[in-house]
Amino acid sequence: MGALRESVLRRIRPLHRKLRNQKVDLFFKLTGGQPAGSLLDVGGGAGIAGEFLKLYSLFGEVTVVNLQAVKLDLPGHSQLRTVVADGCNLPFAEREFDWVFSNAVVEHVGEWERQKAFAEEVRRVARKGYFVTTPNKYFPIEPHTLLRCYQFFPVSWQKRMARFSPGYLQQWEEIRLLSARQLHELFPEADVCSCGFPLWGNSLVAFYRS
Repeated sequence: MGALRESVLRRIRPLHRKLRNQKVDLFFKLTGGQPAGSLLDVGGGAGIAGEFLKLYSLFGEVTVVNLQAVKLDLPGHSQLRTVVADGCNLPFAEREFDWVFSNAVVEHVGEWERQKAFAEEVRRVARKGYFVTTPNKYFPIEPHTLLRCYQFFPVSWQKRMARFSPGYLQQWEEIRLLSARQLHELFPEADVCSCGFPLWGNSLVAFYRS
């Protein structure tokens, strides 16, 4: 199974890079193409091939929050810092950052109440706006396992199915995918749209600009 998984991941890696770059381009488009000031990336990192470093390079100050320490290197950028913290309880002041960005994190934080806490924290610390993405619950291929309709099976079934995943998830963990309606409930002032594949978006975006 390990050899199959590595083969599958190697083949889809260029697609993942393309889809992540598409999100960065969409962020630039929605923010007017000239973001500046400070950026907070909740649960972020460089990406598969450094695609998010392109985003970081256009901000004067960048803070990246994760549950564990991550190492980031952006040559020529002296105002890049990493912070170990929980996205559901951010150690920052209200409206401390111009923009908040978060890619595919909210589905990992736990049950609905923690997802609400995560959303409230993003909204609390953002001054100009935010851009939060998550996989589309109703896209037929679950992105972590690459298994068809995995997200709709009971947890007891998921625990059995996860070991057959050819995707990134090699053992079961709690993942709570969201629908567009649920994402809008978490971010009521935001516009929610889909992105990714053209006919059936595999990702959802909650975007708000004050």
